[in-house]
Amino acid sequence: MLICIVTATAASLVSARFANKVQSRTVGLVTGCVLTLLGASMLILNYWGFLSGFDLFVEILHCIGTLVAFIIPCLIILLPVRFLTNIPSFVFRKLLHIVAVTCVSLTILTSKSWQAASMTCVIFAVIIYPLLTLVEKEGWYPKLFVEKTKGEIRRSLLMLFFMVAFLIMVCWGFFNEPNLCAASILMWGTGDAAAALFGIPYGKHKIKTRWTDGKKSWEGSLSMFVVSFASGLLMLLLTHDSGLGYVLLSALSGALLGAMTELFSPSEYDTITVPAVIAAVLLIINSTVHVLHF
Repeated sequence: MLICIVTATAASLVSARFANKVQSRTVGLVTGCVLTLLGASMLILNYWGFLSGFDLFVEILHCIGTLVAFIIPCLIILLPVRFLTNIPSFVFRKLLHIVAVTCVSLTILTSKSWQAASMTCVIFAVIIYPLLTLVEKEGWYPKLFVEKTKGEIRRSLLMLFFMVAFLIMVCWGFFNEPNLCAASILMWGTGDAAAALFGIPYGKHKIKTRWTDGKKSWEGSLSMFVVSFASGLLMLLLTHDSGLGYVLLSALSGALLGAMTELFSPSEYDTITVPAVIAAVLLIINSTVHVLHF
């Protein structure tokens, strides 16, 4: 209770300073969010004796706390970079992308059950989508986020969290391989970011076929493959014990097919197609290796 009171006082002081710099509607939204969080926290603390008896509820709280603990320090670093430097918009956009997928992957690896991890992603999707719908009308929103089309950010986040929830259910819930779920998400996220970070400024050789949009380049696709392979290799080496040959084959195959899927997928749907393909490749190789060993 004391923590909530101190937090409420600090939030009020910050809101007072904040109110002098932004529109009143933004102040109202921030105040509403703060009060909602404080109210929910006080209710949980008040009924903790009862709620703590539900293991899944406690595990979900643990997942949410872990995800928030990863995200907040990253945002504290990135937000001043956005507003105080001349960082290109597409670079900042992909830095946020890397933060999101890295935090999600780490949360999966530290979760106690697939149900808690999957439900946490659904909860975040349900909360973030309407919240971003509200703040899209604020003057600072276009300065912080760069959207190709109106509502792109909230749609992308909605697809991301629901896709992650589905991959957790499949990889962990059915195959008991949470590390493969985390690896597929990390491989897609870092590879996709690399494709933009290298492809946009250095992509001189466009890939023009009847199955592509003509905007993607060989430089971008190669960058995605290399970074995706490196991140997958590192993740599997740290979390899997099936030997170097298995890790190399999995990372190489997942990165190659992931890069190919990204190349032929419409930009608005690669959040779904690429991690799904990488996860499928990793699961197939893992299952094949287990069968051969037995």
